Amino acid sequence: MSELRRQLIHVVAGSTVIWCVLFLGRINALLLASLIFLLGLIISILLKWGYKIPIASDLVKVAGRDKEKQFPAIGALMFFSGIILTMAFFQDMGVILGALIVAVYGDGASTLIGKAIGSIKTIGGLTLEGTVGGMIVSYLLLTGIFNLVPALGAAIFGMLSEMLPIDDNLSIPIVTAIVLSILI
Repeated sequence: MSELRRQLIHVVAGSTVIWCVLFLGRINALLLASLIFLLGLIISILLKWGYKIPIASDLVKVAGRDKEKQFPAIGALMFFSGIILTMAFFQDMGVILGALIVAVYGDGASTLIGKAIGSIKTIGGLTLEGTVGGMIVSYLLLTGIFNLVPALGAAIFGMLSEMLPIDDNLSIPIVTAIVLSILI
């Protein structure tokens, strides 16, 4: 149940960022994401020092993973880091939106599908079913923006990047944006 809550927060936060990119533009969305990151970092440090912060303490308790106890909300901070880097290094709105779609919906779907029906383990405890499910969700959503080849390439490589030895909140949007930049 905790993973479902975590993915719900992931999708709601990511959808909000996508909305901000669409309606505020890249620069304003980048500034807003940077501000959220800085506030999140301050809150994370205060939580680590033992402060109880309304809403934030409850969110970390409900959605945090055991491995995040040393650095509360590190997952959320890495998520915003990936978003910030993507918006900072890529200027094409389609590329940015495509990268965010895979990072938000593909990654969320891969986790939920992998937890629900995954049985074939791959690298890092991921499952083949989760990865393929994330690819399918990503592809279906990307076809609303891109032609077949860029959508398929971004979905495949974006979700495979989850297996790289760095945080997937960084790898997925960056790899997806690179692939889209090459293919469109």
